[in-house]
Amino acid sequence: MHFRILRTLDDLVHAERLQEEVFGVTERDLIPANELIVVPETGGAVIAAFLPDDPDRAAGVLLGWGGFVGRPRVVSDFLAVRPEARGLGLATELKRLQAGIALHRGFEEIVWTVDPLRAANARLNFGKLGAVAWTYEIDRYGSTFATGLYGGMPSDRLHVTWDLAAPRVVAKLLGRDEEFPTTTQDPPPVTSGMSHDADVVTIPADIDALLTADPAEAIAWRFRLRETLIQAFSEGFVITGFRPAVDAQPAYLLERVGRRKD
Repeated sequence: MHFRILRTLDDLVHAERLQEEVFGVTERDLIPANELIVVPETGGAVIAAFLPDDPDRAAGVLLGWGGFVGRPRVVSDFLAVRPEARGLGLATELKRLQAGIALHRGFEEIVWTVDPLRAANARLNFGKLGAVAWTYEIDRYGSTFATGLYGGMPSDRLHVTWDLAAPRVVAKLLGRDEEFPTTTQDPPPVTSGMSHDADVVTIPADIDALLTADPAEAIAWRFRLRETLIQAFSEGFVITGFRPAVDAQPAYLLERVGRRKD
């Protein structure tokens, strides 16, 4: 694989194409190359991955804007990997490269939003990268955003924080931390006033397949998960890990831990 930072208008067309091909966004929602060209001036970067058998066509693109809210941080806007290139570890390596560039440029954390129903994203963000989340936003982009991908569902998002100096994050970036912690029997479901300090919240194994097979059930998952996670966060829980689908449904792992006030 080959990775490089995209800087010119011609190069940034790769980022346009992946938004269209992976997310199915309309021209109205697409971030064009002539806007992306200013990203380096914020301290951020548009990073692309290329495979050796197709060196002139980006297989993955990651965009992050630089900024400052309380402390220096990168706002990671989107990560897109072509379907035929998934399973090769491109997303993980793009995020690792983003972390290295961010640290080199003086940023202390990277933040982004993610659809809470997507198990593959949960596996990457919480299992592999060691990010955390404690904020849920309802219908961030509106239900007309990328309808080909999201089926017209409300575009709910988790706000994800990746503290690049956190010991657990450093360990994961260096490959010295267990990717997926083991869990025992699931604790009781999230309820108001609960006393336990750890919990498990299940999610669908493949929301895209569910959207195709049973759109009504996919939307029902959206509303059930929304209610559960908002309740959990109000009780002081933070998503700190991920359980992959092996002998049970994939699930977020939640703990009551101290969290920074933004």
